[in-house]
Amino acid sequence: MGADAASKAREAFPNGLRQPKGGYRFSLDPLLLAAFVKPKRNVASADLGSGCGVASFAALMIHPALRSCLGLDIDPAMTASALDNARLLGLEDRFEARTMDVRAARDGLTPESRGLVLANPPYRTLGTGLPCREAARTLARFEARGGLEDFLAAAFWILSNRGALGIIFPAARLGELLSACTGARLAPKRLRMVHSRLDEPARLILLEAVKNGGSETVVEPPLELYSGRGEETTLSAQALEFCPFLAANAKARSCSIS
Repeated sequence: MGADAASKAREAFPNGLRQPKGGYRFSLDPLLLAAFVKPKRNVASADLGSGCGVASFAALMIHPALRSCLGLDIDPAMTASALDNARLLGLEDRFEARTMDVRAARDGLTPESRGLVLANPPYRTLGTGLPCREAARTLARFEARGGLEDFLAAAFWILSNRGALGIIFPAARLGELLSACTGARLAPKRLRMVHSRLDEPARLILLEAVKNGGSETVVEPPLELYSGRGEETTLSAQALEFCPFLAANAKARSCSIS
């Protein structure tokens, strides 16, 4: 991929990313996660449940000091798309993708090898919500082959001591998330609730948890995604400032709970 083509692909990002036909389609969530994390300079990262790589690539472009990212996904079609997208964006020298079940992290990944982990695990437990017709979408949305505890265990394994996990999860499962993080020795340190509008209940949680961290947690101001109503709905100025990549689809009208 030539430099001019890669530059154009970055300008259009996340539009133009390749995704497997019939597979899970990414939403705003991984972009919000990439904007939320605060990597230290020259740190290597991993993205658990990376899909076609959107969170990985957004993080690499938002945070130039981030050295590299390893994308892990259980779906080989997603891994192939992620590698294609890395070449499309000219990020192949900073991105690697592997097909892996997070439950096998201890067998296939070097312990304490990453200073930052991003995680966008399946949001729904089995038996809740309508099943997907496509098996690949079921894996992305439901905890069919790896639940929250599995993602946290994998993060703990590959994080360096005091390394940070950034995770996005449904607000309705906040209590479960905090309890699971504490049980996995990933101390909740920074939390931000994501609302469609501030007069509505939060839909999503952005959480930073630190391996073997202390007990204090900072609760940041809520993030409001939308302004206007009905046909006048647009992404809010706050959301666009928080994550500039959202501007590629500024008319988006849904806060996804995948």
